[in-house]
Amino acid sequence: MRFFKSAVIVVLVLIIALSTAYDSHFKVFAATGDTEDDLISGIVRENNPALGYITLYFEDGSGMESQSFDRLVAQRTFTYGYDIPVTRDGKSVPAESIQPGDQVFIKLDDEGYIQKLSAKSYYQPVYGVVHNRSTSSLVIKKENGTYGYYDINASIPVYRNGKPGTLSDIKPGERIKILIQINGASVDIAGIELEKNAQPVTGIYRAQIEAFDALRDALMVSGVQEFVNGQWENSTVKGIQSITFKSDYKVRPDRKVSGTVYYVTAKDKDGTSKIQSAAYRNKPQFELLHKDNLINLIGNNRFELQNTSYTIGYDAGTLVVKDGKLVDIGALNSLDPVKLSLEKSGDGNNYRANIVVSDSVVNEGLTIYRGRIKSVDKEKTVTVESFAQLGGITWNFTNTPKTFDIDLSASRLYEDEGLGSMRDVDSTYVSKTVYIVAQGTKILLMSTAPYADAPASGRILTLTGATYDEFGLLMTPPSSITLTQAMVYNTTNYQWTPSNQNITIEVPINAIVIRKGQVGTTALLKPGDQIRVMRHAQSLNGIIILCD
Repeated sequence: MRFFKSAVIVVLVLIIALSTAYDSHFKVFAATGDTEDDLISGIVRENNPALGYITLYFEDGSGMESQSFDRLVAQRTFTYGYDIPVTRDGKSVPAESIQPGDQVFIKLDDEGYIQKLSAKSYYQPVYGVVHNRSTSSLVIKKENGTYGYYDINASIPVYRNGKPGTLSDIKPGERIKILIQINGASVDIAGIELEKNAQPVTGIYRAQIEAFDALRDALMVSGVQEFVNGQWENSTVKGIQSITFKSDYKVRPDRKVSGTVYYVTAKDKDGTSKIQSAAYRNKPQFELLHKDNLINLIGNNRFELQNTSYTIGYDAGTLVVKDGKLVDIGALNSLDPVKLSLEKSGDGNNYRANIVVSDSVVNEGLTIYRGRIKSVDKEKTVTVESFAQLGGITWNFTNTPKTFDIDLSASRLYEDEGLGSMRDVDSTYVSKTVYIVAQGTKILLMSTAPYADAPASGRILTLTGATYDEFGLLMTPPSSITLTQAMVYNTTNYQWTPSNQNITIEVPINAIVIRKGQVGTTALLKPGDQIRVMRHAQSLNGIIILCD
């Protein structure tokens, strides 16, 4: 394996070196005096012009030793504006022309934003559904209905729900994206992306099992309770109930099943709610309901919470619902709020989670979106061509347009130069990428601040940089925050790590601050506040600040 990794790295380095030496498409930077040392190269994992960022596999080819392999395949995210110069295969193109699998060279400006970008078609994305997988082969049904057959091995990077995974995570029926390069009969795979289809749920329940009726494909239960806002509430229906299984859910219990069942329902094709997933347990001796914030998913199927020292495990039967959808537990993110139904496991403070529910929407009914403006109906509406919604510390992308309403009495605009006016938002804003803080569809704040995906958290020690007039009235809000008890989210291993020292974060004038349902500037904050900060990945400026 060590020899194979080294060989992969050597091949990648030679490819990048030869492409740079012999391909005139990448000479676009030479005319400006840039050298190879000024550039960042890699293979595009994701390009999202609607949000203004690009994420790369592979670094610039340095480090051929095997111990550098993990660093070499690490992903990195860079931010760009809507008007940067972009070329692909030697031609000027819009940013959306850059495709997953392209080889790119990036020139950053002094503040860490993309200044220029050049790309060459390199790997090609293949989309489909997993049909079958073994330890050395993968079969997928592609979107055009044909089947693709690929040789795989453990050195291929696998991502599940945006997080590193393994080949064992690849299961039949899941949607998949593969980055491949074909050279005659040879096929090289750069990476594999998996995304479990999230199922909207209609309810979360537990009940006592009476019997499994195989003839009617139904579970006979009594004492049904529904999990509502972190509490078990008794059902209005008394006696024994018959709950049928969804047609696309194939798991069935043993005929002699007994004990307690935890189950999630969803709409079937006939419009009725049926069992989408179920877990069968012995009747628990002791249960605990708990609300907290998730810190990390750690080894041995356990997770760490912010406000308890309990050891909490999970297994294949743990049912996880996030924002109203049944998801894999890997879809949870650090600092997601969670409501748990726990079962005591063994001695001490050891528990197993039967139910995990996370509603990651921003507090007080506010939602933070980011998208590229498609159209403007002056003083009335703003429509984005697609959008991402902030959930915890990650962005959840939706590739559909969304229209927001302008309320001139309530909607505000933060631009790079400072406070603007929503009255000035017109067709000149089309193609700009913006943040929108909304209550429902009403815009409370629109900001032109750059993309942020580097989380940190801590307690405010000091706020500095504010200016006041001669009467002591605030003129400009604080521009710098120092955090104590700070933690930084490591995007390589997807875990929070404590900082050994205080962290100082510079805050641009168009940053977004939300505290107790109020949307505004750092003037809302005060020492002692516990905050989460989404920072720009290169400058580490604080772009979104949420006060817990």
